[in-house]
Amino acid sequence: MSPPRRAALTALLIAGLAAPAPRAAAAAAAEADQAANALAHEILKQLVEINTTDSVGNVTTAAEATAQRFRDAGFPAADIAVLGFNERKKNLVVRLRGTAKHRPVLLIGHLDVVEARREDWSTDPFKLIEKDGYFYGRGTQDMKDGDAIMATTLLRMK
Repeated sequence: MSPPRRAALTALLIAGLAAPAPRAAAAAAAEADQAANALAHEILKQLVEINTTDSVGNVTTAAEATAQRFRDAGFPAADIAVLGFNERKKNLVVRLRGTAKHRPVLLIGHLDVVEARREDWSTDPFKLIEKDGYFYGRGTQDMKDGDAIMATTLLRMK
């Protein structure tokens, strides 16, 4: 076997032996993605099951529930605020402190939802249902889904 061919085969053999490392990294990334998806699903379920309609709902309850997740994750109390003038419609503000000199980013959403009359729904609007790859429940499209994703992202960045 010629020296160039031997060198090429040696390189291929070494590359083949080193392949488990990238596979392990890919598996770890997939596991992290599954954990993030599970957390986002858990937060979405919690938010959908809190009635935040204007007439009888309570946005403050949803804001407090989400704030507790940030407290549990170790966010400083000074970086979490549930505030507003109406006791049923308070907002959540969370700050994730950075270390770089880049400009800040603002993520904004809302927790209130439009009214949901039970007779207009084939499922309970305040229960998260997953059926045939779709989520059903008040707020799954506007905007509790986005709120769950933003909260999950901030929690993972902590």
